[in-house]
Amino acid sequence: MAAASLLFAPASAASAATATHTAAGWCTKKQPDGRYIYKHGKHWDCVSPGAFCASYQHGGYGYSRHAHAHTKRYKCVRYTAKIWRWKAA
Repeated sequence: MAAASLLFAPASAASAATATHTAAGWCTKKQPDGRYIYKHGKHWDCVSPGAFCASYQHGGYGYSRHAHAHTKRYKCVRYTAKIWRWKAA
C-alpha cells in the first residue's frame, strides 16, 4: 500500500522547477536518426541560433535549444545563394 501511495503523491517543488526547464533536458536526447532537433507540428524545437538549416527546414520556425531562451523564436532564412541559417524572427 505504501508503494501505491507514492504514485499519487504530489510533485515536489524541485520537480516543478525542473519541469519549467524541460527544453534543455530533452534537447540532449539523440533521436534514432542521429539528430537532436525535433519537429512539433509547424515548428522545430532545439535549434541552435546561427547554425545551418537543413533543406527540409527552409522557411520554417523554431525555438532555441537553451532553456533560458526557449521562448525566443527563430526562422530558417537564406544568407547567401546556398547557405541557410537560424536567425531571430
